[in-house]
Amino acid sequence: MFKEETEKRVRGSQSFWGPFPVSEDKMRTVGWYDTGLVSYDEAFSLQTRLHSEIACREREDLVLFQENYPVITAGRSADFEHLLWNAEKLEKEGYELREVSRGGDMTCHCPGQLVISPILHFREYEGIATVHDYLRALEQSVIELLSLYGLSGERREGMSGVWLGKSKLAAVGVAVSHSVTLHGAAVNVNCELERFEPIVACGLHGMGVSSLEKAGIGGLSLERVRGDWLGCFERVFGAETRELSSSQV
Repeated sequence: MFKEETEKRVRGSQSFWGPFPVSEDKMRTVGWYDTGLVSYDEAFSLQTRLHSEIACREREDLVLFQENYPVITAGRSADFEHLLWNAEKLEKEGYELREVSRGGDMTCHCPGQLVISPILHFREYEGIATVHDYLRALEQSVIELLSLYGLSGERREGMSGVWLGKSKLAAVGVAVSHSVTLHGAAVNVNCELERFEPIVACGLHGMGVSSLEKAGIGGLSLERVRGDWLGCFERVFGAETRELSSSQV
């Protein structure tokens, strides 16, 4: 018995991912847990603890989902000129500001956005040998998610994330420590896009931000999008997923 996983191909200068036969006995089981709406600090504290346990082989690989109160995160290569509001205005409007370990520039997390943080021994998944491979596979899982809703997500040369035309619908930024991933993707479902006004999103002047709702796919709950993405993740990464309870994390 074989289940479809991923096959790396090349279209022009960009990699994409398609079927790869993986025998059932080689498929990995990945747990998942959803924190719900929490502060960024609370979610990242949990992610850090889980990462340590996974790196030490004390638990299986896991995907952590979260929805955050408004927060601006600045990645390792962030240019603070892309932060358009001062600290006083950010606080007045209810934002927190955090410097984080992922790659990339500035982004915003807020209610209505699904944050997806796979904590994986990424090189142990078929066809994924490098961080670049992992980023492209993570993007592919989002591209396949969008295709379920009739949308054509795209990559852009030299940039991470998933785009609809000139607007970015999903930010992707990761870190790797002890060969295990942190951070991940943020998919704009039905968030208020005005929440991105304090920043030049991802440091990209002249580029917009979009969401599933803005693209005409309304009425989707984060729970629905989470379930649909998990199916895409299973196909792209050749894994089976199982929900974990709060007592299991």
